[in-house]
Amino acid sequence: MIAHLEGKVVKIGENSMIVDVNGVGYSVICSAKTIGEAQSRLEAIHLFTTLSVREDAWTLYGFISEQERLWFNTLISVQGVGGKVAVAILSALSDEDIYNAFLSGDKNMFTRADGVGPKLAARIITELKDKVVGKIELNVAAATAEISGSSVLNDVISALSNLGYSRSDILRAVSSMRTDSEDGFDVLLKKVLGKLSSGV
Repeated sequence: MIAHLEGKVVKIGENSMIVDVNGVGYSVICSAKTIGEAQSRLEAIHLFTTLSVREDAWTLYGFISEQERLWFNTLISVQGVGGKVAVAILSALSDEDIYNAFLSGDKNMFTRADGVGPKLAARIITELKDKVVGKIELNVAAATAEISGSSVLNDVISALSNLGYSRSDILRAVSSMRTDSEDGFDVLLKKVLGKLSSGV
């Protein structure tokens, strides 16, 4: 399996590029985000990759970040979402858009991508929401664990819920920030409120 490539970009297409690695040119299918990054660093690029093997073709997909590859592999686990559709979703939506879609159950977000209709969008939400939101819950649990001998982060989450903030918004804010073991309730509350106010 080809896990990553590092080389010089020798040609860029609408949704693909050719990367020269020690004289061997690899044709790689990429999202608009990765294509944009490649255009700004033509000298050399590092791509995380996924190789799709079918009877009629071997297709190599490339991603500028490991997070983008993770989203790709997660999306193609849904029936009806092939590599082409997954790349279209990653081209149309940012990481934050995808997280927000799962947290809020907004299937319409996915219909922004070419090839994704209402039925497929609903299937993506149905099959993946628990898995994706579960990972965010784990991030929150990990952050809580960093605050030794205390449940202060859970207290902050509870307090914000009582103030009317949605749990999905709170979880998104907490999962995107770093906590410190010495942070008290007031400090953490201000940090999370700051994230919520900035729309992160």
